[in-house]
Amino acid sequence: MVRKTENDPVKLGIALIEQQLLALLLYAGAVADRTGHEKPLPDLATAYGLLRRKLLPTEPQPHVEDGTPGVERKALGLESSWNALHQDPQRLLAVTRLASTNAILAVAGFFEAHDFSELRTPEVQFLMRIRDAVANGNMFQIEDERIPTASFNGLIITSQLNGSPLFDDGVTTGSIDSGDVAALMRYLIDHLSGAQTLISAGDAG
Repeated sequence: MVRKTENDPVKLGIALIEQQLLALLLYAGAVADRTGHEKPLPDLATAYGLLRRKLLPTEPQPHVEDGTPGVERKALGLESSWNALHQDPQRLLAVTRLASTNAILAVAGFFEAHDFSELRTPEVQFLMRIRDAVANGNMFQIEDERIPTASFNGLIITSQLNGSPLFDDGVTTGSIDSGDVAALMRYLIDHLSGAQTLISAGDAG
């Protein structure tokens, strides 16, 4: 059972998942705005300004165009990767998947740290199984046929998926897509909100 503590893990979990879901939606929105259009890729000046650093006194004071302490353009060395998107705009779609895998890893890691991963709820077990696939290079590695029930919204993970990709890999169709991750994040928010309601009701009694 989830226990209430001074730093309530349920509330912390809800906040974390909401942030991950928002990030996923922002990634998807940015990609949708660029895919299928002849728009040039945006200037990263403002982005560099948001990448602030905790500067040590002995370090030089890098500034971007707007004067905000941050990371200089050349400091990250990503110009070649960024320019490659001009040549192959479809690579922007990989950014949405990155946001999905980040959400999976962050939320599953939180669940594991707070023992939520031990819950036998099918949707929680689904989260933990897709986390394992992400950590295994987008590949399911399931050898035990007697795994806990892991399912979400009609998607079921069994040992039959062993050796198959989690997301499409360009050759084989995957088991989930980014929309499934977003829906799972929404479900987990509602699930934890329900648990928080039960805890609060118990305290009131």
